[in-house]
Amino acid sequence: MMTQPVALTRHGDVIAAAHDPERFSSRTSRHLHVPNGMDGAEHRAFRDVVERQMTPAIVAALEPMLQATAREVIAELPRNEPIDAVADLGEVFAVRAQCRWLGWPDSVEAELREWMAENYAAARAGDSSRNARVAARFDEIVGRQVAAHRGATEHAAADATHRLLAERVHGRPLTEDEIVSILRNWTAGDLGSLARCVGVVVHRLAVHPRWQQRVRALSADAPQASAELDAILGECLRLDDPFVANKRVTTCPVTTPSGLGLEAGSPVLLDWTAANLDPDVFSPGFDPHAHAEHNVVFGAGPHVCPGRDLSYAELRAVIVAMLEATDGIELTHARHATRHQPPLAGWATLPVILR
Repeated sequence: MMTQPVALTRHGDVIAAAHDPERFSSRTSRHLHVPNGMDGAEHRAFRDVVERQMTPAIVAALEPMLQATAREVIAELPRNEPIDAVADLGEVFAVRAQCRWLGWPDSVEAELREWMAENYAAARAGDSSRNARVAARFDEIVGRQVAAHRGATEHAAADATHRLLAERVHGRPLTEDEIVSILRNWTAGDLGSLARCVGVVVHRLAVHPRWQQRVRALSADAPQASAELDAILGECLRLDDPFVANKRVTTCPVTTPSGLGLEAGSPVLLDWTAANLDPDVFSPGFDPHAHAEHNVVFGAGPHVCPGRDLSYAELRAVIVAMLEATDGIELTHARHATRHQPPLAGWATLPVILR
């Protein structure tokens, strides 16, 4: 059996594997991952639970809160001096908006940001014991919030955490481990991802004034212009994909569409970043409309990101608020921007000036 994962980098191979969970299983870990680490009927049952918390109606109802939170964060930032678009804008907005969606107190914000820094450092170090300690600390944060919600009787269906506690699967309530796993996926997975998405988009707008002006015009017409705005945001992410890869394992011998042969039990990486740059699918340059159909930033197949609409609403809210409150965004050479090191992607720091 192979021990090193095989990275699928061709767009056709990645799409085929993502749509073939019977031969490319998501059961790649001995730890519980709900629903990402599940297959078949079990995955469908738990994914239904997750999707019920992110329906179009729920996302639409969240948009005023997301917009208000974004304006609040932007108002706290200085003008005409360097700020870090990832830490000062992306992370603060991601944590604050997530806490309000989940119904967690603002007092958790600093704790979650501190945890994010520890999680980045552990990922870079590649130390399994350190990663385990960081994960355990996060589970403790989540566990405290679950306990607090269980003890609260007021507004019992007003936030995502209360709704999750009321869910049932296979006719039974969710177990504590299942609840913590879902909340871990929403928070641990999404907080850093959204911050990196903000960094990617802000960088694109700062170095390409033409697109900054176009997004400014669309922001002034929001929400009527949301479809075109989302296409531009998606193209920014396609070209600098912060969602690197997902794991799979083959359940039988497989030959991919490009002719790559894999033995049964082969660990596989669906390399979204490489697939999004496949020259056989995407023409050179920045073309939101032409490339939207094949963009796999949020995955594909039965495991496509269920929070895609919420992610776009969050990213749209923070970018629109930033542009509404400024006359210009530009890179600063007073401090150097830095990239994340593998296994992460995107900008680790991005000093910019808001005019």
